Amino acid sequence: MPDSPSFSRSNPLERRTFLRAAGGGAAGLAFSLGLPTPASAATPRALGYPFTQGVASGDPLEDAVVLWTRIAPDPLQPNGGLPHGARVKVEWQIAEDPRFRRPVRGGHVVTSPDTSHTVHVDVRGLRPGRRYWYRFRAAGHLSETGSTTTMPPAHSMRPLKFAVASCQNYRAGYFQTMRDVVEQNAELMLFVGDYIYEYPVQQLAVGRPIPADLPAEVIPTTTTLDQYRLRYALYKTDPDLLAAHREIPWILTWDDHEISNDYESWATPDLDRRAAAYRAYWEFMPIRWPRPPRGADARLYRRFRHGALAQFDVLDTRQYRDPMVSGTVVDAGPRRDPSLVMLGDEQESWFRAGLGRTPARWNIVPQQILMARLNTAADPEAPAVFSAGTWDGYQASQQRLFDTVSRSLDRRTVRNFVVLSGDVHCGYVSDIHADTLDPGSKVIGAEFTSLSISSAQDFNPAANEARQIRRTVNPSLKWADLHCGYALCDLNAHELRVDFRAVDKVSVHDDPVFTAASFTVQDRVPGVSPA
Repeated sequence: MPDSPSFSRSNPLERRTFLRAAGGGAAGLAFSLGLPTPASAATPRALGYPFTQGVASGDPLEDAVVLWTRIAPDPLQPNGGLPHGARVKVEWQIAEDPRFRRPVRGGHVVTSPDTSHTVHVDVRGLRPGRRYWYRFRAAGHLSETGSTTTMPPAHSMRPLKFAVASCQNYRAGYFQTMRDVVEQNAELMLFVGDYIYEYPVQQLAVGRPIPADLPAEVIPTTTTLDQYRLRYALYKTDPDLLAAHREIPWILTWDDHEISNDYESWATPDLDRRAAAYRAYWEFMPIRWPRPPRGADARLYRRFRHGALAQFDVLDTRQYRDPMVSGTVVDAGPRRDPSLVMLGDEQESWFRAGLGRTPARWNIVPQQILMARLNTAADPEAPAVFSAGTWDGYQASQQRLFDTVSRSLDRRTVRNFVVLSGDVHCGYVSDIHADTLDPGSKVIGAEFTSLSISSAQDFNPAANEARQIRRTVNPSLKWADLHCGYALCDLNAHELRVDFRAVDKVSVHDDPVFTAASFTVQDRVPGVSPA
């Protein structure tokens, strides 16, 4: 018989939670391990519909998934519109059918103002490769029903359809391509950064109309914990984003705008601001942290397996990197400094030790920034120049990672290597070459950089045509495009197919989504081919 069959009878032995209390200041923002107890619940008697921020799931394993929601009857008000000091008892339930006739787990947690009344439930004991449905209840209100999926068993070669997305700027446009992710029947979202933007929520000449009644506290540049919380709360009012969270599990990593543009290059790090941003991210995302965040330090890199088909090594290329080199980045300049570190020693060792340790047909690396070599010179006859903020700006770290991949391919512990990136508001498709200083060296993998959800704004044909010079300068670059959208990936034992789903106008909510281009990577054939 299943445990905890209904909301009417919760089973505390099956409860799985990770709520963390927190203090203030860069050091004080470290997360303690203390959990609110059911006895501390003080649910307001008259509570409006509390699930305005939707429901979500993430970080699926073979036997586990994280469920998320937030109690916020008025999400754009401080404390989500709850009375000061309120704690709310929230029941949760997960089942094998959408009508909850076959429940398998359930329990309850108590929210806290210390964590913005967000709820994270790490549900264990699930079956591999199964679809589940889940819901929450609080103060007599029932949430929408969400659906999620666990990873298949270790031996499985079951195909996977997943999306890759990044760079969703609320003021720049609508998120209609998020709903397309659901309509295309994706089973998993890989979000590779810039979930929010820290800039003021002001009306742009081309963008989404900003509501006139938006509370003043939501508008400023985010620098404090309360401001970051309100920014996430604003984004989680978007119905298309909520639909994508509700219907499929997400695996996320961050980029820079979850804190501030290029924050890793601040001359004097603002640790209080970084700690506030990290904490708000932890509160509002459906993620399972490898270890609890501690102030301005939060390990986010982690690994997932989709049976024997794919291993996903999710990287953090922001938190541990050295400051970027300044000025024009030429080929033989400071970018080659061997002391410049991108991943940090611990993460680099983790990646090197885990790549190929357990065989997978496809080794896939979701991460934030361009990894393949990309000469950004505007003239084919001019000397090569590079972006300081991409892997090219950290050439020694870039080469060490490519050397790790090359050795693994030679030893046959890695069979196919693919990188999934974001950050640049442009879709790029590139071959990855073994030698970062030699564009003609052997191809060891492929990189697909997602279109932005909205940050590139409405499509500009003239700007897009000008961007094509990069294809002339870089023979390894197969495609470059400035539409908004995302990458839809179909993966099986023999092939990875990537369709770039795009819109012309993110300023128009019902502008249709279409396939802008399609590419494939064949098993044991490194590099990209047109579909």
